[in-house]
Amino acid sequence: MDIRNMKMRFLNARLTSKLSIVLFGLVLVFGARAQGAPSRSAPGGGAGGLMGGIGLPLNFLQADKDYKFPDDINKYTANDFLMLVRRTDIRSSFYNSDMSATISMVNVSPDRGTFVIKQQIFRRDKDDAFLMITLEPESRKGQGMLRVDNNMWRYDPTSRKFTHTTLKDTYENSTVTNNDFRRWQRSIDYFVEKISTGTLGNYNVIIGELKANNDEVPFPYIKMYIEADRKIVLKVEEYSLSMKLLRTAYYTQYVQIGDSFVPTVQIFQDGLIPEKRSQVTYTDISTKPVPDYYFTKEYLERVSQ
Repeated sequence: MDIRNMKMRFLNARLTSKLSIVLFGLVLVFGARAQGAPSRSAPGGGAGGLMGGIGLPLNFLQADKDYKFPDDINKYTANDFLMLVRRTDIRSSFYNSDMSATISMVNVSPDRGTFVIKQQIFRRDKDDAFLMITLEPESRKGQGMLRVDNNMWRYDPTSRKFTHTTLKDTYENSTVTNNDFRRWQRSIDYFVEKISTGTLGNYNVIIGELKANNDEVPFPYIKMYIEADRKIVLKVEEYSLSMKLLRTAYYTQYVQIGDSFVPTVQIFQDGLIPEKRSQVTYTDISTKPVPDYYFTKEYLERVSQ
């Protein structure tokens, strides 16, 4: 079965739940392609204090550069794994530049069938800020979402009103959350409770079970599968407080842009409704500077007209 065939099957809303799960596993096994010290008492970075960005622990970027990971994955400690998560956070983000891209979302659900949304996103990761504007479908064109100064707003051009939203909220009744559009910062929001090793398809992975240290993230517990050689995230299982599986995220394709390794194809499978899932694809990624005024309510109102 080739990748193109699997993607076509992914878009078929009539797949049974059992086949759906199998396909996601196959996509992960054959599709993952890439180019190219915190503690429990101080989950974000150990030293306290902030520097050079919203919510970044002291030495967040610098400490990663010289960190030496064990040669044997079986020797990883909880601290090593959290530094590995930090490595994936930094490499998937853009701290030295702005970022803009086109996002295509294909959503499948048993009640709504298949629906597609296209957006333009602008991110400034050093400030944990982003602006997203809907381009398609026509009925939703101009709708937008803005995160700035730790506040998140949704804008409806029809009513011309802003509504406060949170990182936990789902996007357009899909399996995607608002949190999925921001920079990765799992090493800030979680601490490691347990680690192990294993395989995922043909890949050797280090597996970490993590618990949230704040209530702003959508999922209080997560289980991360990080490929040992390339140090990229392949899969994340996301759980409720009672450890019920709520969602599984697959990161099936990466591209290298500068120093960043960006997961350009992301698949989110609902843990409670197997037929409900979303595929998010990033294209036309740019690191050109974005004007400051883009990250304002006034600009979102103006561009949505």
